[in-house]
Amino acid sequence: MERYDLPSYERKKRRKQGLANFAYARYADDFVVLCSGTKEQTLEMRQEVCDLLRTFLRLNLSMEKTKVVHLNEGFDFLGFHLRRSMGNKGMVTKVLVSEKAIKRHRDIIRAVTSPDTHQDSVAAKVLALNRVIAGWCRYFQYTSKPKAQFDPLQREAFWGLAHWLGRKFKLSMPEVLRRYSAQSKLGEGKLRLIGHNSFTARRYHESPSKPNPYTTQETIQREELLDDNPWLGTEVRPGMMDLRPLVLKRDNWTCRICKETVTNDTAQVDHIRQVSRFKRPVDANRLENLWTLCIRCHKEKSETDRQMESRMR
Repeated sequence: MERYDLPSYERKKRRKQGLANFAYARYADDFVVLCSGTKEQTLEMRQEVCDLLRTFLRLNLSMEKTKVVHLNEGFDFLGFHLRRSMGNKGMVTKVLVSEKAIKRHRDIIRAVTSPDTHQDSVAAKVLALNRVIAGWCRYFQYTSKPKAQFDPLQREAFWGLAHWLGRKFKLSMPEVLRRYSAQSKLGEGKLRLIGHNSFTARRYHESPSKPNPYTTQETIQREELLDDNPWLGTEVRPGMMDLRPLVLKRDNWTCRICKETVTNDTAQVDHIRQVSRFKRPVDANRLENLWTLCIRCHKEKSETDRQMESRMR
């Protein structure tokens, strides 16, 4: 494709001669070739690419997946949908979020707020949703009109979390909104659900220099890619993210064994009676069975618990 990377005057010259111009973009093993020419010229280029991959790289190009489409019909690439349509200034090429990417994002929001996850902490759910929303929106805020596609998803995330809170605490929607909504944002305290529309449209600005990514690591501003397997707010100990600040405040940020003051980094919220002593593990997470320990005391207590378990066996 490098031989078609020509200056504008060369491209105009080729068009006058009835020859096609091509543009090429690639990320990992996904690539797209844009053609300014006839359909026959496009099919010839596809065959040339197919022959080159088979001859030099021993790779077979799937003709079923390698589609030839008109720009007016549009195509998907890396989660984006590119299509030419009529705009305020005539025919323009628009970059939109693909329907497949929207469905994938909607499925993740529904998985985070699934009815069978009500034992998880409110903090965990808000934090998980914020990570999913922020990563997705930062990736797609370079589209033509992101607000139009972000709005429905913002409403779905808001009401998905609202219904999750209602199921968790057995509250009606008006009660959920009174208790957990502030300035149209759901959450507790300072931890609030961010909105999709807090990420406004941005535009790419081509850099005059193209640094080598292998020799100038520290100077390259890398884009954040979408996470294929985002955290859904599930906890190893369901509800602990909500219980931890309550326990630390109750114990006045003091280790209950050695009486030393702890910080958020050094505090360990531990079970007084081991989880294995309870028929239902969730019962071990009651406030009266939790206490604050420093790192040293927590390590010593854990070792003592392990020794006692081994003796009982």
